[in-house]
Amino acid sequence: MRPVFPLLVLTLAALAVCAQSPSSGERDSLTEVSEKHAALEPVARIALTELNECSGLQYLGGAFWAHNDSGAEARLYRSTELDFAKSEILDVPGADNVDWEDLAALDGDLLACDIGDNGRARESVMVYRVRYVPAGEKPARVELVASYPIQYPDGAHDAEGAFVMDGKLHLVVKNRGEKSTTLFRLDELKDARDLAGKANMALAVAELTLPAGEQITGADFDAPSGTLVLLSYTHIYRYSRDKLNGEPARKTLIAARQCEAICFKGSRLVFANEQRDVYAVNGFLQTKYESMLPALGKAVLPVVKDAFEIDGTGEAWSNYRSEIALAGRGQDEHLGWLLAGDRLLLKGKLRYHGDFQSSRLVSSSLGSAVLLSFGAERRLNVAAQDVQIAIGDNGERGLEAWRVDLTGERIKLSRLQECQLKGSVKKGVLEFEASIAAGQVWGEKIPESFLFNAMTWKLRGERELQFSGEDIYSLFRPYLWGDVNLRRQ
Repeated sequence: MRPVFPLLVLTLAALAVCAQSPSSGERDSLTEVSEKHAALEPVARIALTELNECSGLQYLGGAFWAHNDSGAEARLYRSTELDFAKSEILDVPGADNVDWEDLAALDGDLLACDIGDNGRARESVMVYRVRYVPAGEKPARVELVASYPIQYPDGAHDAEGAFVMDGKLHLVVKNRGEKSTTLFRLDELKDARDLAGKANMALAVAELTLPAGEQITGADFDAPSGTLVLLSYTHIYRYSRDKLNGEPARKTLIAARQCEAICFKGSRLVFANEQRDVYAVNGFLQTKYESMLPALGKAVLPVVKDAFEIDGTGEAWSNYRSEIALAGRGQDEHLGWLLAGDRLLLKGKLRYHGDFQSSRLVSSSLGSAVLLSFGAERRLNVAAQDVQIAIGDNGERGLEAWRVDLTGERIKLSRLQECQLKGSVKKGVLEFEASIAAGQVWGEKIPESFLFNAMTWKLRGERELQFSGEDIYSLFRPYLWGDVNLRRQ
């Protein structure tokens, strides 16, 4: 998948709970919870080397089933454990894997759904009905019971979500910017041998109102509760059987990299990403979480009434400032801050690797810099209301601070007003002291708490320093907003 802009996230409270579910005895991915937010961590990592892009997941017959993404063998993996370390590796005779995207269960059989079509160019897609034959005199195997060619009434679609409800197969197509996501149903499934070259026709039965461009990558249906769950890269959505259209009944924000597989095991919801991480939430349908995210950074911003003149050393206010804990920083590196009157003071000393890259205001390329991000609201994409401030070298006058606009296809820089800056870039070290008008960051009113991130940009190469998360531009390693509270001295 192509990189996307940062995911903005919600606050996590620090009420710790045990990572073991007392009701089920199975490990839970949630390690910290509050009423609406939970910290998420994997419960397993797929150990089987060849299962390297898990794209479909289903629990059937006392075991988990999985498959790889497009271009792999027509092969299924069966395991009683989520790490798939001791999987049964089962080839499906007579099947092809053009683009397998999901698994579903129908009357004790498995449906391997070859329904992916990135270019929307396939005349028909295929669903393979597979039956497991346990080991006896012969090794365990699977049999191909039927092959179901499928067409859509309005042309080709790319789909990655499939589930069975009330005995009928449903397909969720991927949204490519349309106003809604269409749900299709197959009222009848006939084997290809009985269709004389024709296909089963899917029927559009619902329009799901999801954000434009939100791509559903997996689905499953829980029959006892009548609940459908849809997985995307950023959310788990819930729909009720009684209202299978329009807005979801509930949505939960997630940050678990490239998640493309999801299934129920009883009341336990299991989902996996293509980077081999497996997550499980016990009793998921009883939860009301708005977010399930990795643990986030937390910091305080000290507040004093005094004013200070900057001289490049930061010594005048060193007794008041608080350090921003950048992951990966060295012993002699620091980034600290203080809100002094109506000025935000910053003091940093950070090492850079290789050549320091300068920026010019006429360029769309942001060179080496320290980037500070202040979140205006809790949303999923960078917006103009968010404040991004970069401190670096403009290539002409030395150190300078900019407002950075990351909302378009090209980075836009504009010189930050009401900012005093002193420092240097030399001998592998960026060192600076800055005094920024608080109004340039927060406007007329300074909030008691706010969303924040700080990171280095092109200073360290592959492993930049960061306050919360890992990478600003990556879907697979999303940077996550941390939380800051004011602390008045």
